[in-house]
Amino acid sequence: MLLLFFIVCIISFAGSIHPGSVNLAVVQTTLSQSKRAAVWLALGGSLPEIAYSSLAAGGLMLIPTDSNWMIVLAYVPIPVLLGAGIASFRQKPVVINPSSDGGLSLPFWKGVVLGSTNPQLLPFWSAVWLYLSRATIGSHMLVPMSQSASQWVFALGTATGAFGLLIVVVWLTHRHRQRIVQYLNGPWINRLTGALFIGMALWQTIQVLV
Repeated sequence: MLLLFFIVCIISFAGSIHPGSVNLAVVQTTLSQSKRAAVWLALGGSLPEIAYSSLAAGGLMLIPTDSNWMIVLAYVPIPVLLGAGIASFRQKPVVINPSSDGGLSLPFWKGVVLGSTNPQLLPFWSAVWLYLSRATIGSHMLVPMSQSASQWVFALGTATGAFGLLIVVVWLTHRHRQRIVQYLNGPWINRLTGALFIGMALWQTIQVLV
């Protein structure tokens, strides 16, 4: 079980390196609010990994990929990413000395929403679970399919790895905050983040329509 947890953590950590919506939101929150608010956003953004990986390990992907729910999952990220992009454009410019944290529940739930709109996690974790369930170390199965506890270990590992990567993003952004803000002072960081969110929404739209 412990070996499964660490392997899944490493896979999740490496798989979260790409510049996704939660990563961008964590960077923006660290710059425009505080490190503490960014950590809460990172926590919220990593929790949906548990839901997607649990569904994957539970065999949800046995349902045909042309089902209606798959079509809905493909469309859901588009309005969310567009909304995040517009909100970024409307946000106040980054300042060198951020104000107090304010309400920490808002970054947390923002992370949950952004993390939930990533349906690619479902096929990804399904493939990982299928591979690990067939892998062997010595004469023992890495994932004992007869034990439901292994699914919970798998799910917790995915969230832990993703959260670890986001914490690294928070730390690096906070550490180099002065330098980043110096080059992206004023509204530019919000405009850049907003443009990236809108670009991701357009890319998702193209993927759905093609």
